[in-house]
Amino acid sequence: MPKTKKAVRSDGLKEVTKVYRDFGNAHFTGRKHFYGKNGKDIEAKIKIFEDSLKNCPDAEKHLITSVIDEWWLVKETQLSPNSIPSFKAKKEEIRNRFGSIPVAELTSSQILSWLNTKAAQGLAQRGISDRKSVFKNILDFALAREYILDNPCTDLPIVKGKSAIKRLPATEEDIQILEEHKTDSLLCRMYYFMEYTGCRIGETIVLQQKDVNRDAHKAVIHKDIAYHGNVPEVKNWPKTAAGNREIDLYDNVLEILPEYDDPETFIFFPSGLPHKSALQKQQKVFRKKYGISATAHQLRHTYAGIMHSAEIDAKDTQARMGHSSISITQDIYTEIERGHNEKIRNKANAYIMEHRLGRKKKACPHCGSFYTKSDDGHEFQFCPDCGVKIMS
Repeated sequence: MPKTKKAVRSDGLKEVTKVYRDFGNAHFTGRKHFYGKNGKDIEAKIKIFEDSLKNCPDAEKHLITSVIDEWWLVKETQLSPNSIPSFKAKKEEIRNRFGSIPVAELTSSQILSWLNTKAAQGLAQRGISDRKSVFKNILDFALAREYILDNPCTDLPIVKGKSAIKRLPATEEDIQILEEHKTDSLLCRMYYFMEYTGCRIGETIVLQQKDVNRDAHKAVIHKDIAYHGNVPEVKNWPKTAAGNREIDLYDNVLEILPEYDDPETFIFFPSGLPHKSALQKQQKVFRKKYGISATAHQLRHTYAGIMHSAEIDAKDTQARMGHSSISITQDIYTEIERGHNEKIRNKANAYIMEHRLGRKKKACPHCGSFYTKSDDGHEFQFCPDCGVKIMS
């Protein structure tokens, strides 16, 4: 008989976990979670699941759909709560496309054709790589269970998707707004903090009084936020191993950083961690109120720009930002340098065209690029090159 464990989840649902060993005609082995409002609801779900295993013909037990179910029972327990939705969505895509195929009959060409279709639909390179990685993980599981003799997802040629959109630093206009309103609210203080520390938003949300050492001008980053549905939870490990780090708190940051008597108080959410929907609404209202276009992640790139301007080595910046690889930091530095060089070129071009050659075209006061009139004869309100507002 399977072993049973009962619990009550934070969202109020009852949970029963059963561990099976070679159960039913499907010879199912693994852990299965059942959720419901009451015991009767859960018992009905357990019966449906166990009946399906008892009645499963041998010919069907190694369809890709059943392999995915077995794999997920193990994989879900290994993932952080923040990673579960992404993995779940991708495994359902794979199930919908390949679920009815016996796993032993799956070929590399079928997988490659699917990935190429995704690329043709405009999926980004990262999205294609992630789907391939999940599929390979499922098939590695099937290989370990001896359902297949080799993994058809191994050594597939690279499928190139759409290039990812570069995450640029916040605009100078956004930076100025944050500077002017940095103490208006706790959310203003939080965004300002991220701009000058390079912390991820999840790391910032769970920062507590006990993590801050004002005398040493330091803070310890060693946890993140996770959401079970809408309910927040402190995750006692960062996004990557490198994310477990000590950060510098500069004088301007200490000036706006709230201070509390209780060491357990969350710095920017002293009343308790916000639910996911509430946090998203707060950020939306905040950005609309102040006219801020930058995302929290763009503020990380802004901090990288500060480090670059201060001539801090990429390796040192990597440690401060918690990047798992220096190549991530170097890519940001490269984009910053490219943008800086373009800005210099545009300003020089504006000077030559207007002051040396006497051509009286208007130039953007931010990037120096010349802007012209729109099709209806009106001047652009925003620079076509850098997006900064050029008309009041």
